[in-house]
Amino acid sequence: MLLKGASLEKLADYNTEFNHCFIVSDFDDELAQIGGLIAGKEITHFTNRSIQARLSKDNYLKYKIRNIQLGQVFRVNHFRLMQTFLCYKAMRIGLKIYSLPERLLDYHVQFGDEYALKFPNTGMLSFLYALKMIKPKRLWVFGMDFYSSPYMVAQKTQPLTIGLQQQVDKLERLNLHGWAVNIIESSPDTEVQMCSYYDGWPKMKRFRLLE
Repeated sequence: MLLKGASLEKLADYNTEFNHCFIVSDFDDELAQIGGLIAGKEITHFTNRSIQARLSKDNYLKYKIRNIQLGQVFRVNHFRLMQTFLCYKAMRIGLKIYSLPERLLDYHVQFGDEYALKFPNTGMLSFLYALKMIKPKRLWVFGMDFYSSPYMVAQKTQPLTIGLQQQVDKLERLNLHGWAVNIIESSPDTEVQMCSYYDGWPKMKRFRLLE
């Protein structure tokens, strides 16, 4: 799993350890710097319903990305979601678009009605999806820093719509740190290899904080 936090810079130390990966949200700026480290791997783009969070057509082709996993449950009457589906189809490059499995909604009822059909953070949702749907024997995670430091790459292609401090405030309000710990502890089938600059990770079974 490749997220956008500064610890993504450690990818070069471990990129030979896996052959499949998620890249999360708008990732064009990051691919310009670390794309060579994942070229040739089977890449899925995990993103939200926003059209602005898509990659460039060139990057889908360059990295042979065919699968798009959206972070929202499918609803026919959801105009914005349908617009996103059509936008990907309009690229005409054979992209397969998947909506979020309904059963994953059970994992965020604590966040209230505001997030009844969506999730408050795409990075955290991709983490949940990997642990509960894919259940790999070992999961490598880079860039999950809980906004404790700026993104590894300045966002040039798609400027931030919400500031880092606002993201931090939302994470604390919803206790996403504690939520992530609970998800890890309830996923005994997977050993999590975490490269993160967040200093609040507790010791857990089957969890290793990488240097």
